[in-house]
This record gives sequence, C-alpha cells and structure tokens, in this order.
Amino acid sequence: MNEIERYLVEEELEHYRFGWITRREFMRRAALLGVGAGAALGLARPLGAPSPVHAAPTGQGSPFSVAEDDPAVASTFVSYTSSDGVDLVAYLALPSHERRNATLPGVVICHENRGVTPHFKDVPRRFAKQGYVAIVPDLLSRFGPTTDQLSDDEVRATYSLMDPEQNALDFAAALDFLKGHPAVDSQKLAATGYCFGSGVIWRLATIYPDLKAAVPCYGSNPPLDDAANIRAAVLGVYADLDARITPARFELEERLQSAGVTYRFKVYPNSQHAFFNNTGAAYNPDTAAELWMDTLNWFAEYLDLPSPVVEPNMA
Repeated sequence: MNEIERYLVEEELEHYRFGWITRREFMRRAALLGVGAGAALGLARPLGAPSPVHAAPTGQGSPFSVAEDDPAVASTFVSYTSSDGVDLVAYLALPSHERRNATLPGVVICHENRGVTPHFKDVPRRFAKQGYVAIVPDLLSRFGPTTDQLSDDEVRATYSLMDPEQNALDFAAALDFLKGHPAVDSQKLAATGYCFGSGVIWRLATIYPDLKAAVPCYGSNPPLDDAANIRAAVLGVYADLDARITPARFELEERLQSAGVTYRFKVYPNSQHAFFNNTGAAYNPDTAAELWMDTLNWFAEYLDLPSPVVEPNMA
C-alpha cells in the first residue's frame, strides 16, 4: 500500500470498528482502493467484532451554513493549471460585493476523501460570508470527471491514483491562482483542510513560503524532515477520541518546536475524527462551532484582519 491507500483504508477500517459499515463492506471498499483481500483481512482480523459507536444523524444542518443563493456570496466553478500542466477544476466563492483593489484575504480549502461534496461547497461560502476569496480544488478532476460526475465507488477508486506530493503542488497552484485574483491581497493567504485534506495542507505548508496561516484538521503529519520548512503559523486540530491520528502529533510537535515554527495544537473534547462535517456520522455541533471560530480567529491574527463577527443562522 502506498501512503494514500493506507490512510484511506485505515479510515474505512475505523468505520468498520465503529460499526458504521460491515466487514464485507470494508473489504469491498478496500478492494476499490487497490488493497488486496489478504492485506485487508490482516487489518480487520485483530479488531474482532465491531464496537458500535454513536453516530450523529447524517445531513444535519450547521448554524454557519451559507445557502448557494445567499445574495451576499457569489460562487462558481473555475479551472486553473497545476505545476505539471494539468488543468484542475475548483469551486470558488467570494463576497458578492467583490472589490477590485486587492484587499481581501484568500484561503484554499482541501476536501475530505469524498471530493467536493455539497458540504465542501458550503465551507467556502462560509468563508466568503466572512470576507474571504475561498477556493476548493477538486483533486479528482486531475484524473477526468469531477466529484459530482462520479459514483461513491468511482471516487474511492480515483483516490488510489493520487500522489501526495502532487496533491500539495496542485494546492500550491491554487494559491498562485488566488494571488492573481483581482480581489485578493497576495500577502494574506491562508489554508485549511479536513481529514485527508488536512494531510494535503500540512504538505502544502512545507512547500509554500508565502502561506501565512494554516489550520489542518485531524490529518496525517507531513514528512517530518520537511516540517522545518514551514513558514506559516499553524493551528493543528485534533479530536480526543481519534486514536488513529491524534497520538501522532507528538513527534510532529517536537520537529516544529526545534524549527521555531509558530504553531498551536488543540485537542477538541468528546470528538471523533471528522467532527466538523455536519453531513457526517461523527459531527459534533459543539466542537464544530468552536473549531469554526478558532479558525477565523487564527486567520484574523496571522493575516492581520479585524476580529470576525459571526451571526449563526439555519438558512
């Protein structure tokens, strides 16, 4: 298994361990990710029977969601060219009163391992409502169809084609795209990502010195030898019930301290992996709200922005 396959299979294994999917479904998904039956069985066998964990009702609303037709936000799909000449599709959201004097901060957002789902169109609209130009590259589009043109199984199979280094380069190119946007202040660039996308953002921070602030949420560490290259101020987000990702933060923290990187790690209580996503089984409305405000405050501090003013709504 390569790095991405292992991450994705371990995440599916966690779903099996929580009793959210059956062993048969775990095996099927592992096969789609390119992992053979023997290897998948070897991972599942030590767990024995799954231990059911409470799952939040899927499809819950977030008090911070922004409707697609919100008059304060303009959104569209755009394309941009990555480092190797391949064109990618991305979802872009910005304030509808877009200003052309390059005063707005820009933020790139990396999706989870399901691509640009409706939730990952909502998140950039949330940022746009706060005055950002926000872009979510669809990493699946590198290989052809975009997320909304693929079945869930096709999405899983496409993820097995990805390369961690190229993913980070694709996001570096997205930051370059934002730099060239007429409404963006090129000195105020930020990044955030969730689950799989958090690992992409950690890597991005090691290769993009103009990135000023980052909030990677419960994702894999970057290559530890590269951690010293980080110039952004990083808020590392972890869930206290996430036994797969959270313990790995200690080794990374040692490297960040040694390199003098500006960072803070925060472990959110009573929360599982992916607790921010209000459309998923792990959603925790209390800590999701806390994370949203922590993200906005972190960006405001390190992008030299006014303190955020957020008015929750259920629209």
